[in-house]
Amino acid sequence: MTALQTVAEQLARAARHPRAIPWRLRFHFGFSQTSPEREFRLLAPASAARAVMARLHNGILLLSPAAARIQIDASRMDAARLEPWLSNLRRIHSVPIVVGDGPLPVPVRHRGSIPTINRSISAPTDGLAAGLDIGGTGMKACAMRGGAVLRTAQAATWPDGEQGLDSLVRRARALVIEVTEGRQPDSLGVGFASPMSVNGAVISLSTVMRARLGEGACVEGFADRVGEGIVKEGIGGAVPVAFYNDLANLGRELSATGKRRLLRLQIGTSFGGCWIDADGTVNPGELGRLVVDVGPDARPHTYLPLRGAMKSYLSNYGAALTASGWAGHEVTPQEVGFLWRDWLEAGDARGRDMVDWTASLLAGVMAEARASLPGLSGVEVGGSMLQGPAGRLLRPVVRGLLPHDIATTAPFSVSRDPGYDGARAAAMAPLRAAPLRGHRQLRSNGG
Repeated sequence: MTALQTVAEQLARAARHPRAIPWRLRFHFGFSQTSPEREFRLLAPASAARAVMARLHNGILLLSPAAARIQIDASRMDAARLEPWLSNLRRIHSVPIVVGDGPLPVPVRHRGSIPTINRSISAPTDGLAAGLDIGGTGMKACAMRGGAVLRTAQAATWPDGEQGLDSLVRRARALVIEVTEGRQPDSLGVGFASPMSVNGAVISLSTVMRARLGEGACVEGFADRVGEGIVKEGIGGAVPVAFYNDLANLGRELSATGKRRLLRLQIGTSFGGCWIDADGTVNPGELGRLVVDVGPDARPHTYLPLRGAMKSYLSNYGAALTASGWAGHEVTPQEVGFLWRDWLEAGDARGRDMVDWTASLLAGVMAEARASLPGLSGVEVGGSMLQGPAGRLLRPVVRGLLPHDIATTAPFSVSRDPGYDGARAAAMAPLRAAPLRGHRQLRSNGG
C-alpha cells in the first residue's frame, strides 16, 4: 500500500527547496481592519502549492475564522495558478478566501457560529441519567448514577429496511427503556451525528442521515420525542432533555472536568473532532474533511472536491477500504472493527499493520493540529474500533511517530472507554454547563 505523504512532511521538504518563496496565510476573526487575526508564514516553491492549500484548508477547519487570506510575492508567482485549488476550497467553505491585499468581504452570517452558554436544565445530579449516542452506523445507550455507568446497550442505527424519523424515534426509545430497565430516568441526553448549532438545531444532516431520513427532513424536537413519557418531569413540568452534536457532548464533558487546549477526535461513520479552547469553549469541527495525505495517490473524498481527507482513511468507511486490500475481499464499514480485533487477537500480522496505518494517520492529524491550534496541550481519540487490543497498541505507536516536541507538550491518548464514551457524555449533557460554539456551516455537494 502506498505510504502517506503528509502535509507536514511535504511542507518541511518544500521549505528547503532552492526556489522556495514566502507565503503568508492569515486567518481573520472578524471583518474589520482591527479584528484579531493569526498569521502563518511558510516557505515553499510554486510546485508545492497543493500542500500550501491543504494547510490553508486545514487551518480554516480547525480555527473557524471569519475570513482567510493568502499573500505571496506577485513578482515570483502568478496568483492565477492557485485558482484550481481556490475554486475547490470555495466550494467547500462558506468562509471567504481572499488573495492579496484587497479588502475583506462584506460579513456573512453563519447559523450557529455565535458562542453561547448551554441552556440550563433542571435535573438532580445524583439521579438516574440516560444517555443516547446516535451515529451513522450504530447507536449506543447507557444509564448512569453519580457518574457510574450502570447498564449499556447498543443497536444498529439503521437495520435493514428501516428508514424515516418515526422509525429512529421508536428504536431510540426502546434502547433507552432497555438500559433504564423500565425506570424513569431523571434526565436524558442525546448526541446526534450531524452538524448542530449551540441550541440543538441541526444545521445539515450527515450523508447517512440524509439518505435514511430524507432530503430536508426536520429533526427539531427529536430528543423530546425520544424522552416523551419516559423521562421524569423536572421543575415546572419541564422535561430535562439535552440534544447536541455527538462531538459537542464529548467536548462539553471534558471541558466541564477541566480539560483545556485539548483536541478530541472520534473514529466512527465519519471522522470527527472538537477543540477545547483555553477558556473551556468547545468548538466542534468537520474534521473528516481534514487533509493529511497530499501524495499523488491520495484517496478522493466521497462527495467533496478533496483528496487525502480523513474521512477517506480513518472512518468506518475508510478503514474498510484499507482492510479490504489486506483481506483480499470486500470488508464493510460495519465489519471492519470486528475484523481488526480478530486479526489482533489471532496474532495476524495484518492487525498490527492496521495499527501502524492508523497511527501514521493520527500522527499526521496531530502535526496539522500543532501547526494551527494555539498551545495544543493534548490529543485524545475514541471510537468503537479502538476497544480492546487496538486501542492499547495504538497509543505507544503514535507516540513513537511524533517529533519529541509534540510528544512531550501535546501527548496522545486513547479515551478510557472508546466504545461507550459518546453515550456516557450524552448522559452527562443535561448536567453540564460549558460554553459551546456551534458548527460554522460548510458548503457540500452531498452532505
